[in-house]
Amino acid sequence: MSHTTVRGYFAMNHLISATGHTARWYALYTRSRFEKKIDDDFRRRGIECFLPLVEEVRLWSDRKKKVLEPLFRGYIFVRTDLRNKVSILQTDGIVRFVGVRNTPSPVPEQQINWVRILAGSPDAIRREEYVSVGEVVRITAGQFKGVEGFVMKVKDTARVAVSLSCIAQSVSVEVPQEFLERIDQPVAEPSIGFVRRL
Repeated sequence: MSHTTVRGYFAMNHLISATGHTARWYALYTRSRFEKKIDDDFRRRGIECFLPLVEEVRLWSDRKKKVLEPLFRGYIFVRTDLRNKVSILQTDGIVRFVGVRNTPSPVPEQQINWVRILAGSPDAIRREEYVSVGEVVRITAGQFKGVEGFVMKVKDTARVAVSLSCIAQSVSVEVPQEFLERIDQPVAEPSIGFVRRL
């Protein structure tokens, strides 16, 4: 199996209300294969959401077929001020908010933006086992410029794995070592990682 493009679908409806409630990003755990149905439902209802999709080539004995699959299987992201929490949870296919002790845990907007950046790379991205350790660096050039995280360097390139700690999922791309700058301070949220497969 190989994938040829990644797409991020957003339904936009900014939710900063007159009463001062500010919307934040949250991860939702879904039933298997309900991600795209939920995405369509949210967009029809004007709920801001993000479902990154990867276009993969499925191989059968007699043919090949391109299919769109969620980049993070079983999850969709939603931007809400939680006043519509009950309505969201009543959506067909939604299991629960990702959080601690029934309290939804916000996903930093910077992490969502970093996933969007990587999702714009058509041929480089792939799923990885969850990673969260390594040297702290910043990407200084190329289409991933500005992303920060951890790296394990090997030879001329590094395998860059962007990890979302809230859902313990990672995706990766390759970055030339000369595009990486070491930084002393840790990233704000320790969930963007860089790893090189040996």
